[in-house]
Amino acid sequence: MTGLSAYNPIQQTLSSVSVIKPGRLNGDYGTGFEGTFKSELDKHSAPVGAAANQANPHIQPRIIDRTSKLYEKSLEMESYIVKQMLSSMRKTVMRANGEQSYAEQMYEDMLYDEYATAMTKNAGFGLADQMYLQLSAGGVDVNA
Repeated sequence: MTGLSAYNPIQQTLSSVSVIKPGRLNGDYGTGFEGTFKSELDKHSAPVGAAANQANPHIQPRIIDRTSKLYEKSLEMESYIVKQMLSSMRKTVMRANGEQSYAEQMYEDMLYDEYATAMTKNAGFGLADQMYLQLSAGGVDVNA
């Protein structure tokens, strides 16, 4: 018996439910923020970046739970804003070879999605922290 005759396509298929994480769209294979912060220390961390610059000495410093779903969604929003900034910057680049093909444009767009995700995880802009603090003060529940 050869390897091809033993192949059964019915047993080798996967449904999209077993591949795609909940909350993601079909075809969305980019890296996300789920599970970025896992440590117990991440549940009680101080704000960074712009959120850490409180000019008013009468405001109590607040704590951020970086493991929460609300913070994960705040990171996604920050990543979207960074992606828009990078896209605007990318439009100013002069191309030596003229127009790009559709495949080149799509690949470059996915590359910039990953750049935005990496920058959000590592740069410490503080936009996600500010969003988290604003939304958690109002008692917003992202699961509702």
